[in-house]
Amino acid sequence: MKIFFCLLILACPPARGETWKYAPAGGAVAVPITLDNAYFRNPAVPAYDYWALASFYVPQETSASCSAASVSMALNALFNSRRQRGDEEENIAAEKLVAKVAGFNWAGLVSEAGADGRRGLTLDQLAAGAAEAGSAYGAEGFSASSVTVNAKSALALERFRKALGENERNPDNIMLLHFTQDILTGAPGGPFPHISPVGAYDEKTRRVLVFDVDRQWYEPYWALDTQVFKAMGAKTPAFGPGGYVILKNVK
Repeated sequence: MKIFFCLLILACPPARGETWKYAPAGGAVAVPITLDNAYFRNPAVPAYDYWALASFYVPQETSASCSAASVSMALNALFNSRRQRGDEEENIAAEKLVAKVAGFNWAGLVSEAGADGRRGLTLDQLAAGAAEAGSAYGAEGFSASSVTVNAKSALALERFRKALGENERNPDNIMLLHFTQDILTGAPGGPFPHISPVGAYDEKTRRVLVFDVDRQWYEPYWALDTQVFKAMGAKTPAFGPGGYVILKNVK
């Protein structure tokens, strides 16, 4: 009876006036990985990025440090996964990573106080910071390039889908999203500009797994690529439209 009672509690809907987590936003619903993980149980799917990122999944430490958490995950996945490491090698920590970047005040921008009247990174700063950090950690063949989603055209969507597919098949690439989080999660009170890595892309269902670093509230979740595209293209007062960054480590 105790087990049955617990199951009833877990199955209960939210209280009146409370919204569902991952509520419908724009006609699409995000699905947490704990409810749908069949993609990763297919032996034909290597899911390079998922397994590399999962090993180094960290939360953002402040409400504005999603960029630092995302880039630290990406660099660890590209530089430290799938190889034998020495006992003295540390993982790449977000707080140490931002200190290596001199091109702009990354540490200040991800603090609760912010810097230059803003908290968080623009898409261009995300790409520049990742590139500088990658070089600082000694990666000679490392590069970072950004694509702004400011035109919600069929051509731009297909370009995004092509990039997702190539990223999923290549273990030496990681994609970061600069997007409006509440368009995917339905969280009230937005807009919430946000950054997180792409954990996987299921081309058959056209769904993106977002490795959301906002771990106070979320776990990794699936969202339709059209919905992710919409979330990147949404303009916010502080950042304008978002987009995506491709990190490449050519060995």
